[in-house]
Amino acid sequence: MAPSLRPLAGLRPPGMLLRALLLLLLLGSGPGVWCFSELFFIKEPQDVTVTRKDPVVLDCQAHGEVPIKVTWLKNGAKVSENKRIQVLSNGSLYISEVEGKRGEQSDEGFYQCLAVNKYGAILSQKAHLTLSMLWKMFHPQEL
Repeated sequence: MAPSLRPLAGLRPPGMLLRALLLLLLLGSGPGVWCFSELFFIKEPQDVTVTRKDPVVLDCQAHGEVPIKVTWLKNGAKVSENKRIQVLSNGSLYISEVEGKRGEQSDEGFYQCLAVNKYGAILSQKAHLTLSMLWKMFHPQEL
């Protein structure tokens, strides 16, 4: 026999009825398994200093119910994939040759990965990709 909901109707605090209904659903006598799948990062990107034209990988690995879609942001804007910049199958960002030119062509900046599944979205910590100062000192004409 299903539990009666009538005694729960007298509960006054907001949200208490909803919590009680969820508890009844989870503890009910019906068949099946009830679960909640969290979404969390196994690896997040870290600050890195690289030399121009070198490759770099910024880690991002999320765990949760699949499918998980990973998108990368640079300075808050979506990163577009191209022949030089790719999102790997594990969610990490691969840059085959770091660009160091001034303006929009530079890969320097703050990177974050955004992981999304059917339960929600999480945004990683910021990682600063910096171009090596040694390269800047010896190649100022290329900046």
